[in-house]
Amino acid sequence: YDQGTPALGAAVRGTQQVLWPVVATVLTSIVAFLPLTFVKGRIGDLLGALPLVVACALAVSLMEAILILPSHIGHTLAKRDHSKPHRFGIAIRQAEKWRDHFVLGRVIPAYGWVVAHLLRHRYLTIVVALATLIISLGLVKGKRLDFTFYPDSDAENIIVDLRMPIGTSIGWTNRIVTLIEEAARSQDETLNVSSVIGKRSNIDTGITETFATHVSQIFIELKFVEQRVRESSQVISAIRQALNGKIDDVAQITFTEMSGGPGGPDISIRVSGKHLADINAAVAELKQMLATYDGVFDIADDSDLGQSELQININPTAKAQGFSTHEVARQVRGFLYGIDAHVFAAEQEDINVRVRLHEQTRRSLFAIQNIWVISPTGQSVPLTEIATIKQRETYATIKRIDRKRAVTITAYTAPRTNPETIVAQLNQVVQTRKKYSTKVASIQQVVSGLSPIDQLRQKFPHVEITFSGRQQQLADAFGSLPYGFLVALLMIYLILAWLFSSYLLPIVILLAVPFAIIGVVWGHLLFGYQLTFLSLIGFVALSGIVVNDSLIFVQSFNKQRKAGHDILDSLIAAGRARLRPILLTTATTVLGLTPLILERSFQAKFLIPMAISIAMGLMAATVLVLIVLPCLILVLDDAMRAAYCLWYGSSRPKTAKG
Repeated sequence: YDQGTPALGAAVRGTQQVLWPVVATVLTSIVAFLPLTFVKGRIGDLLGALPLVVACALAVSLMEAILILPSHIGHTLAKRDHSKPHRFGIAIRQAEKWRDHFVLGRVIPAYGWVVAHLLRHRYLTIVVALATLIISLGLVKGKRLDFTFYPDSDAENIIVDLRMPIGTSIGWTNRIVTLIEEAARSQDETLNVSSVIGKRSNIDTGITETFATHVSQIFIELKFVEQRVRESSQVISAIRQALNGKIDDVAQITFTEMSGGPGGPDISIRVSGKHLADINAAVAELKQMLATYDGVFDIADDSDLGQSELQININPTAKAQGFSTHEVARQVRGFLYGIDAHVFAAEQEDINVRVRLHEQTRRSLFAIQNIWVISPTGQSVPLTEIATIKQRETYATIKRIDRKRAVTITAYTAPRTNPETIVAQLNQVVQTRKKYSTKVASIQQVVSGLSPIDQLRQKFPHVEITFSGRQQQLADAFGSLPYGFLVALLMIYLILAWLFSSYLLPIVILLAVPFAIIGVVWGHLLFGYQLTFLSLIGFVALSGIVVNDSLIFVQSFNKQRKAGHDILDSLIAAGRARLRPILLTTATTVLGLTPLILERSFQAKFLIPMAISIAMGLMAATVLVLIVLPCLILVLDDAMRAAYCLWYGSSRPKTAKG
C-alpha cells in the first residue's frame, strides 16, 4: 500500500507474499509444543493439555490472519483514502509520519550500518556469540544459577501431618494438636485452622490412609499472598520456633505447602529386599547420611515399629488333641471379631447378626489369654494349655513392592536448600588420592571411588536402594523430554526444508535456537528465579518461536537472492526489510507474557519460569537472529565456496547462487 498499490489489491498481494511463511510459522510453533505430550509422570499429566490448547488457538489465529485480517485491513485503508481528514485523523497521520521518519530514517539505516560492519567480521561475531553462550552455560554449571525440579513457591494452605508414638491415646494426641493450633493462630498471617484427629488422608488422592489414635492432620489457611509480608515457608519456620521444646515426644511432624505444583517430600529414597534386618540397617545408615547435610530436616521412614500384638504359638500338646493352627486362629478371630450367625431382612435391607465376646472381655488382655477353645472332639480346653501367648511389638503397616519388603525414607529441605543438589551429592563419585612409592619418587594418583549411595549398595548387596517420589518424577520427565525435543526439531526441519526447498538453510536457522539459552539464563538471574523443569519446557516451546523470526529473515533473503543481488547486499537488505516485523513479533510476544511474569499470586508462580524462558529467550534470540544469523548464512556460503574450490579446483563464479 505504501508503494502505491490500491488498498484491496495491496491486501491481496501482501497476503499472497506471506501466506506460506505464515503457515510455516504456525506449524513450527505447534510442533514446538509437541514435546509436552512425551513428558511422563505427574508433570506430564499437569501439562498434557497445553499442546492441544496451543494447537487449537494457533489454528484459529491462522484462519483469522489469512482470511479475515486482510479484508479488515483492505477495507480500512480503502475507507481511509475516501474519507475527509479530521483533527484526530490529522494528528494520527502526523504521528505516523514521525514514526516512519524515526524508524525508516534512523533505526533501519543504523541497523544496516551495524550489520554490514559485523558481516565483514563475521567469524569474530560468531565467536563472541559462542563465548556469551558458554559463559551463560557456565553460570548454570557453576551453580550461580541453581536448577530445581519445581520451586518452593509461596502457598496459601499448609498441611501439618502429626504422628505420635504408636499406642498414644487420642487424648494425648489432642493435647499436642492443641499446641500446634495455638502456635499457628499466633501468627498474623493465619486466617483459619482446622484439625482432624485419629485419621490421616492423602491430599493428592483423597484416600484415607490411616485410622489410628496416634495420627492427626492440621490444616492451616493463610491470608492471600497480596495481604501478607512473610511467605508460607517463613510462617512455617515461625511455627516451628514457637513449638520448640513443647512437643519433644512427637514421633514425626511434617509441614507441607500446597503450592499448586506436584507435592510430596523433597527427598524420597526406597529401600527394598527380602531380609528385614539388612533393610533396617540400610535405612538407619541412610537416615544418618541425610542428617549430615545442612538444610535437611524431618527425616523419617514409613516403617512404624511399635504396634502391640499378641502372638499365639501352638505347642505340641495342641496337635495331640487334634487342634490345628487354622482351627485355633478361626476360633480366636470369632471371639474378637465375631462370627456371622444369621441374616434377616428388615427395612428393605439384609442385616447380619454377628456373635462375639462382650466388649469389656475383648478389651481385657487377661480375659483373652484365658478364653476356652473347642477341640475337634467337642471338649473345652483353655487356650493357655495348647498355646504360648506372648505380647510383642510389630509393624503397624507392612509395605511390599514387587513382592519385596520396602521401606521409604522421606526428608524435607529448608527453603534455600535445593533438594536436587543434595541428591547429586549423594550420587557424586568420591575421588581419593593414593600414594605409590617407587625407587625414583613417590607418586600420587587420583582414584575415582564410589558415591555414598553406591558405597551403601556395596555394603548391603542384598538390598535395593532407589530414589522415588520427586526424584523418580524428575527421572521420568527428563527421560522422555529429549526424545520429544528431537522429534520436534526433526519436524521443524522438515517444515523449513519444504518451505525453502533447501537442506542447508534449515540447519542454519536451527543453529540460532541454542543461542536463546543466553536469554533464558540471564532472564532467570534478573528476575531472581531458579531454573525449573518448566523453564526447560519453556525453552523447548521457545525453539519454535525463535524459528519464526529466522524464517521471516531467510524468506526475505531468498527473495533478494532471486532478484539477482549479491549475497552480502541481500543479507543487509533482508535485515533492513524485516527489522520492523521481527521486532514487532518479539515485542507482542513479550508483552503478552508480561502479565504472567509480573503476577504475584501463588497459582501463577509455578508457571512464571516458563514465561521467563520464552520472553527473555526470545528477546536474546531476536538480537542474535538480526546479527548472528546473517553471519551464519555468510559463513555457510564461505564453506560452500571452499567445497566448490576443493571439488572443481577453481573459484565458484560470482553469478552462481548458493
